[in-house]
Amino acid sequence: MHIRRIQYARVPQIRMLNHNFRPERKHLVVTLDVEGYAPPATNDFLRIYHALADLFPTLSKHTCCEEWENTPLYLNEQQGVAIKWVNEPADVAHLVEHVIVDLQCAISDMRICSGITCGHRTPENRFDLFIECVDPRIGAFSAQFAAYLVAAMFSKPRLSHHYRDIVRSARFLVHPTNGDGAVTDGIDLARRLAWWPARGCWAYAALQAFGFWEFEEGNGHDHGD
Repeated sequence: MHIRRIQYARVPQIRMLNHNFRPERKHLVVTLDVEGYAPPATNDFLRIYHALADLFPTLSKHTCCEEWENTPLYLNEQQGVAIKWVNEPADVAHLVEHVIVDLQCAISDMRICSGITCGHRTPENRFDLFIECVDPRIGAFSAQFAAYLVAAMFSKPRLSHHYRDIVRSARFLVHPTNGDGAVTDGIDLARRLAWWPARGCWAYAALQAFGFWEFEEGNGHDHGD
């Protein structure tokens, strides 16, 4: 899994493909190469989905493809699985899109968020994800964290619930509950969340690793060729 570029832009023409997009919202545009996904050598889509839904239960409440223009007729669906799939690498990019949506809503005050996954003709493993976004910092962080989580599931049977601490920390930093000023480090984060210091340091380091403080509005991030 390789994120090539993250942009924050207004893309009005994308509303033609998903009528749920709100005209007043900008979009997070994530160009993603799906690498390393080869079922059955890796976990298949349903196993990855169920593991992620166990970590983030709100994934099971998503709707999928209901307002897409020209929705493919060959989409697979199963009761209890909120995301439709086609048994191709596109499923992985589509799942990353849904995880980004879920993370943005969990961290920010977004109650509803829509997205769509579009594939390139060449290379066939490259996709552009268009997701509604109101805060580019949260969006870019969510994209990098989501890509990591989905890629990790290629080989892991499950994900540690400690990853929820990263989401909780991000939400706290976006919506601090006291007037003590900015969080300075992992020890400070642990103190404010009433955690052991090691727990706060781990979460703080993870936020740094996934670029929580890096993205600035108006600037796209390139991630190599």
